[in-house]
Amino acid sequence: MLNPPTRLEGFPGESITLHISLINQGEQGAVIDLFVDPMTQTLLSWCPSAKKRVALDSQQACEVSLLFEIPSDALPGSYPYTVVVDAPEHYPEDTPIHYPASLEVLVKEQTVIRSQKLTFSLSPATSPVQPLLVQPNQHQRLSVIVNNHSSRVDRFRLHCLDLDKTWFTIQYPSNELSELGVVSSTDGLELNPGGQGEIIIEFHYPINMPAGHYLPTLQIISDNAPEQVFLDLVYLEVKPKFHLSVELETILGKVSHSPGQYRLTLTNHGNSIRELAISASSRDETELCNYVCNPSSVNLLIGETATISLTIYPKQKWRRPLFGYGLELPFQVNLQDIQALPTPEKLPIGLLVWKARPWWQFLLLLLAGVGALSGLGFLIWFVFFKATPEPILAEFKPDSAIYTEGGRVRLNWTISNSDRLDQLVISSTKDQTASSPQVYDFRQGLPKELNRYCQIRDRNLTCTNVDTGARLAGKYTFQLQIKAKSAENPILQKLNVVIQPKPLPQVVIIVARQSELEKGKPLTLSWNIKNFSQLGQLQVMGQLKEDKPTLLKTYDFQKQIPPELTKQCQPPVNETLSCSNVDIGLSAKPGNYAISLQPVSSGSQKQSPPSKAIQVQLKATPLKIMDFTLNNQSSEANPSMFLKVGQVVTLNWKVQGDGAKVKLEPLGDVPASGSRTLKATTSLSQIVLTAETEQGQSVKRAFLLQVDTPKPLQKATNTDSLKLRLQMIK
Repeated sequence: MLNPPTRLEGFPGESITLHISLINQGEQGAVIDLFVDPMTQTLLSWCPSAKKRVALDSQQACEVSLLFEIPSDALPGSYPYTVVVDAPEHYPEDTPIHYPASLEVLVKEQTVIRSQKLTFSLSPATSPVQPLLVQPNQHQRLSVIVNNHSSRVDRFRLHCLDLDKTWFTIQYPSNELSELGVVSSTDGLELNPGGQGEIIIEFHYPINMPAGHYLPTLQIISDNAPEQVFLDLVYLEVKPKFHLSVELETILGKVSHSPGQYRLTLTNHGNSIRELAISASSRDETELCNYVCNPSSVNLLIGETATISLTIYPKQKWRRPLFGYGLELPFQVNLQDIQALPTPEKLPIGLLVWKARPWWQFLLLLLAGVGALSGLGFLIWFVFFKATPEPILAEFKPDSAIYTEGGRVRLNWTISNSDRLDQLVISSTKDQTASSPQVYDFRQGLPKELNRYCQIRDRNLTCTNVDTGARLAGKYTFQLQIKAKSAENPILQKLNVVIQPKPLPQVVIIVARQSELEKGKPLTLSWNIKNFSQLGQLQVMGQLKEDKPTLLKTYDFQKQIPPELTKQCQPPVNETLSCSNVDIGLSAKPGNYAISLQPVSSGSQKQSPPSKAIQVQLKATPLKIMDFTLNNQSSEANPSMFLKVGQVVTLNWKVQGDGAKVKLEPLGDVPASGSRTLKATTSLSQIVLTAETEQGQSVKRAFLLQVDTPKPLQKATNTDSLKLRLQMIK
C-alpha cells in the first residue's frame, strides 16, 4: 500500500517522501525487492535510493520510505513512475506487481504564466468594409507590431504572399549590436521575452496597376516555432480610372468613285480593361452612306493602343451632284462600352466630300436630243433587259474576338441587294462534329425568326447578334451560305471561333495548424482557393506511406460556402476563397500522413490538380487504465481490501489505447472495458488488471485481498447447556 496512493506533490527545491507498507500474506517467508521504475531518466536522478530489499515472514509487515529531492530548477509538470514489488525466488507466479503513480511538480503562486504564442497586429488596420485605398505609382507604409509572449528570445520574419516581390520592401529595425559597431544580421526582428517590436512593409505600386481589390497575405514565422502558422490579410482597393483618347485621321476624304478611307486610333489611358464596339453614323437625317469599321470591336488592355480602319461607301449614286464643289456628307464616330463603362462625351466628327460629276458628262445632255430614239431604246433595255445584280456578302464576323465557356457566340453579317436573296443557311461544326443547319426562307420577305436580329434598309440586309447557341468550350466553324434567285452557285463564307474553357479551381495555399497530434485530437487546416465560382466540391485526401490515397472529408460548394464552413471561411474576394482553422476529423490508424486538397470543378470535365501535400504525424492513443474498481472502490484510493469467504464482489474496468490486449487475473483475457462478478475464496489473494500493446507498452493495476475464514462453532458442555435452559425458562 502506497501513501499517498498515486500522486506526490511538491514545489521545486523541496524534498518529499513516499511511504510504502508491505504485508506478506503468503504461507512462506520471502525476500522482496522494491524499486522505482521511472518513465524518464530525469526522475531517477531525483531519488538517491530508488531500490530497497526486505525479508518478511508469513503474515509479517513492514514500512519502506523513498525520498525524492526535487531540484530548484525543475520544470513544473507531471512525472510518471511505477513502484515495482518483486519476489522472484519465493513468489515467481504472483510477482512482479506494478503500482503506477506520478510526481507532480507544482508552480509557486508568484510564478507568472505567459502565453507561448506570439501576437501581431497591423497599423493601419484594414477590412473588407474599409480597405486601404491604393494610389498607383505611389508608396504606402504598413506597420506590423509583433509581441513575443514566450519565455525565450526569438527572431521573427515577415513574408508577403500573393504579391510580386518588386511590389513591396520589408524593413527590420536595426538591433543594439549594430549600433555599437558589431556586425549583426538584420534580416529579422529579435525580441526578448515579453518584448514588442515593429516591422515596416512598404508597398511600391506600379503606375499601370489594374483597378480592383487585392488580398495579399502577411505571414509571421518564428525561429523557435517554425511549424506554427500566423497569418493576416491586407485588404487593398484600386479605384477605377476611365481615360480613353479617340483620334480620327483622314486618309481619303474626297471621293468620286472609290470609298472614303479614315483611320481611328483608340488609346486606353485608364487602369481597367476596356471592351468597345465601334461604329459610325451620319449627322444628317438621311443615311447616304454605308459605314464599315474593321474591326468593329476591340479589347484594350491598360496602356494599349488600337487602330480601326473606317471605310465609307456612298450609296444612291443618282444623288451625286452635277455642279459645284461637291456633296458634303458629315458623320460621327460612335463608341459603346460592352461593360457599360463611361466613354468620352466628345467624339471625333468627320466629313466626306462626294465630288461633282466631271465636265465631259455634259456631252451626254447635248447628245440626248439627237439620240432620243436610241435613248428610248436604251431605256427599254434598261427596264426590261438589264441584268439584275446578285446579292453580295459585305460583312460576316462574330460579335466578340474572345469567348469564354458559358458565353454564347453571336454572329453579325451584312448582305447587299437583299431583294435578290432566296435562301440563307447557317451551319456550324464543333471539333469536326457538324450540327443541323438553320435554314431561313426569304421568298416571302424577312423570316419571323430573324425579326429580332435583322432589318432591311435600302436593299441591305443587316443582322446583328444572331444567337448560334454555341456556349461550350471548343473550336467552332460557322458557315454562311447565300442562295440567290435564278443563281446556279451559292455564296459560301466560313468563320472560325474558339471558346476557351473556364479556369479550373486551384488551391494556392494549404497549411496545417499542427504537424503532430494524438489520435482523437482535431486536425485543423487553412487554405486559399482561386476561381471560387467554378468550385463544385472540395475533397480532403490522406495517404499513409505506400497506401493508396483515401477520402477523409468532402465539402459541397456549388458556388456557395457550405453551412459547416460559414464561420471558418470569409466571403470570396476576387474569386479567391480563404478558410482558416477548419476541423478535419482524422480518425485512422497512427502513422505519418500526407494531407492534400483536391478541388473538383462544377462544370468542366477536366480535373483540377491537387494541392501540395503537407505531412502530419498521427500518434497512437497512449495506453492508460481509465477505471478499475472493486465494489465501486478504486484501486488507486483503496488498493487493499478485506473480504469474507463467499462474499460476492463486482469488478469494473476500462482501458484506453489502440490495439490494447487486456488480461484480468484470475479470469484471463477480457475486453478493453467490462464488468464481472466473483465470489471470494481463500485462494483469492489478489486481482490484477494488465494491459499491453504491440509496441511493448504495459500498465498494471491490482487489488490486494485478504479473505477471512469463519471460525468453527465449539460444542457446548453440559453445564453450559443447563445454564442455557435455565435462562430460557426464566
